[in-house]
Parts: sequence; structure tokens; C-alpha cells
Amino acid sequence: MSSTKTRCYKVANGQVKLAVSETGQGQTLLFFNGLGATQVCWKRITRALDGQYRIVTFDFRNHGRSSTAHGLSLESFQKDAEAIMDQVAGHRPIVVGWSMGADLAVWYAAAHPGRIAGLFLIDGAVPVNLVSDPDEIRQRLDTPAVRFGPLLLYLIGMGYRLSVDDLTNLTVEINARREHVLTAYDQLDCPVEMVLATKTSGENGERAERNNQLWKTGGEQLAHLHPEISLRWLDNSHQLPFKEPTKLARLIDDFARQIHQPNIAH
Repeated sequence: MSSTKTRCYKVANGQVKLAVSETGQGQTLLFFNGLGATQVCWKRITRALDGQYRIVTFDFRNHGRSSTAHGLSLESFQKDAEAIMDQVAGHRPIVVGWSMGADLAVWYAAAHPGRIAGLFLIDGAVPVNLVSDPDEIRQRLDTPAVRFGPLLLYLIGMGYRLSVDDLTNLTVEINARREHVLTAYDQLDCPVEMVLATKTSGENGERAERNNQLWKTGGEQLAHLHPEISLRWLDNSHQLPFKEPTKLARLIDDFARQIHQPNIAH
């Protein structure tokens, strides 16, 4: 995508101020980040896009340059997404969501028919619960890297303000809601393309092997029940926006062109 000036501003959602970045003109591509990620995660993808787009990225509450709130839940992030849709997105954007952002995009589109032109989902919104033991999640997250890492990430614009309890509770809630996400897919009225990672939970250990198999089974179930969804697998980890930015940019370009110039039946 050609280099254009980026406009940065804040959008109010009640007491929360959401940091937004916007550049370019054309079909709007609106990006929903994953839990613990900021809009910086999309930079390599947006730079590699070939089409003419209006690119909109933002930080959810307690992430990046957005303000901090208490009592976090998946619903609070959903309200942030709704505020961006209402105040920034414009007419029928294509929403690109990664991880938690994919889930939020699906639930939003299901509740707002006709509002979204298409969903491009990256390694999220699969109908499977990968959390078998919340205490195990808390123990795995309660490390110095998780507790102090966000302070270092602020240096590159990727900091977040989430405690170990916040991360644990949100991870449990996201996974629990995925058990019901098929009901949201049943209500979608827009094209959907999905890219899933074969190694979403890593490569080593029994836990990774078990969760990767569950993820695969959930993706296959979704593809079987909704064959209209274009689903592909990439042999990589959950960090697809960082690991496969060029490939994802090409797929997003192709998806956007198909929506802009749909095939004519013959």
C-alpha cells in the first residue's frame, strides 16, 4: 500500500478513551486485535497490502495508548468494538480479527446484520474450549515474563495493563464463549474467510499436542457446518500476524477484491 499520512486520535466510549490510527482511502479495513496485543501487531500486514484501502486500527481498553478501566470482561471489549464501529468504521467495513478480535468480530456481525461487508478471521472464533483447568492457566501465566514483560513492551508501543488474574479470567471467558460461537455463525450474512494455525498452542508437550488437535477438530467442525466459509490452515503458531504478514496481506487483498467485485453467476 502506498505511503500516506497516518491520523491518530482518541474516541470516547463512556469514560474510556480508545486510541485510533487511520490512513489511506478506499474500502475500509478495520482491524480487531487479540488479547494482550495492540494495533502495532498489524503494521507489517498493512504495509504489505497492495489494494487501495482506508486502514483503521485501534487499541482496546487497557492496551497500548488507550486508557485504563477496571472490571474487565469480554463484554467490555465488545463495547469498545461497538464504539469504533459506530464512530469510526463508516459504511460496511471489512473487519479483520485476530484471536480474541476474531471472536469479537463474529459476535458483532451476528448482532448487526448488514453492517459488515466481510470478515477475515485469523486463528480465533473456533467452536472449541481449550481451557480444561483455569488454575493451570493462572499458574502458566503467573511468571515474571507475563508480570513485567508489558513494561518493556511499552517501548515499542505494545504494552498492556492486564494483571495475571485479568488474563486468566479473560482467557477462561473467551474459551467458554467459543462453546456457543456456532450460534453466531448461524446468523452471519456476510462473506467469511478464516485462516487457522496448525500449532496454535505451540509445538512441545502434551498440552500443546492436545490443544492443537482440539483446535483442528473445532475448525473442521466449523467448515463442515458452514461450507460457505473459506477456511485454510497455515503450518505455524498462533502469532500469525508476526510470522506470516506477507501471506496474510495477500489473502486479505484477495478477499477484499472478491467482495468489491463479486463473481457473477453464469
